[in-house]
Amino acid sequence: MNVNGIKMVGIDQSIPIEIRERVAFNKDVDAALNVLKENGLDEAIILSTCHRSEIYFFSESKSFEDIKNFYIKYFNLDDEFRKYFCCISGLEAVEHIFRVASGLESMVLGEDQILGQVKESLMNSQVNGISGKILNKLFMDAISMGKKVRTETGLKNYSSSISHIAIKFVENVFEDLKGKNAFVIGTGEMGKIAIRGLILKGANVSVSNRTYSKVQKLKSEMPDIEIVPYSDKYEQIAKSDIVISATNAPHYTISYDKFYNVYNGKKICMVDIALPRDIDPKIGRIHGVKLYSIDDLKRTAEENRKKQLNAIKNAEEIVLKGVNEFNTWFKTIKVEPHIKKITIYSDEICDMEFDRLVNKLEKMTDKDKENIKKSLKRVAEKMANVMIKHLKDDALVMDEISFCIDGSEVKT
Repeated sequence: MNVNGIKMVGIDQSIPIEIRERVAFNKDVDAALNVLKENGLDEAIILSTCHRSEIYFFSESKSFEDIKNFYIKYFNLDDEFRKYFCCISGLEAVEHIFRVASGLESMVLGEDQILGQVKESLMNSQVNGISGKILNKLFMDAISMGKKVRTETGLKNYSSSISHIAIKFVENVFEDLKGKNAFVIGTGEMGKIAIRGLILKGANVSVSNRTYSKVQKLKSEMPDIEIVPYSDKYEQIAKSDIVISATNAPHYTISYDKFYNVYNGKKICMVDIALPRDIDPKIGRIHGVKLYSIDDLKRTAEENRKKQLNAIKNAEEIVLKGVNEFNTWFKTIKVEPHIKKITIYSDEICDMEFDRLVNKLEKMTDKDKENIKKSLKRVAEKMANVMIKHLKDDALVMDEISFCIDGSEVKT
């Protein structure tokens, strides 16, 4: 078993949004995982966010090309799309998921949402029965790494969500948001953060969602919002100064023609923080409309990143230490069955010697027998632990290990 069997194929925020949105799994993760399982993968995890679409898998037989082929077929893509995929394996893939979970690969450095998304991706894989020992360990370590980096480096003190940056862009357009009419479409995590931010800035916030009950529930949490039926969203857009859209729809939820029919020519700022995009980009060409997408928010994110160089350095050191620890664990996996054999053998020897001693010493009390057995167990465990330590140490530096137990040679 080789650590290079850990592989990742995917695309991230370095690829333009019009490409990324074509491979966004969104609500199709369960179906995609089942297709991967049918294709012969025993361990696979899909991490799909607004910035990345990545498939992690552990296999010594499946190749990068197999997963590229899956993407091409699943999303009905042209073969030309292959050039956009990033393919990494081994410790490079381990370091990558650790960096992702830590927020080091996020557009907004240190943001918390990605950590929840990594947890959810692991859970989805486990529920669908396609995450085994290797990826379970890898992603659990990544989650722990994400928490550790945020608490020990101060990175979380700088973090800001995409939604917060979106509001900063709106402020650049209007300066003061107090009294402005804001319309948020979508009640997911990013939508909620945007709503809270707009309320704090003094805006009048209206909210719409395709599922009406979700908006009603949100109203009970945030009584300051006004509910707008989803079917009335274009009429509400016409009344709004600010529109922020953050849905999981697989297509444009605000089309050019319908928007143009209701637009009255007044100044409006629209921010599309969805992937795939919610707002037809042609709307941004209309005079009076300021339209920003996720990729437009990168400038602010990069400015924030420059202020955090020291925290980044500390975070990267923690990540590299974690990669080394994972590598140590992986190398010792191959000797685990033999460690079990050593433990069983030491227990058998202990029991055998105890029985022989008891048969020779007839006048022992039950308490004496108990103490003798405990002493024999301790001696056996100490001797076994010495052998186990040497076995693990050898596993770190040797590809093949041989040792003798019970008179027979064992190779690994």
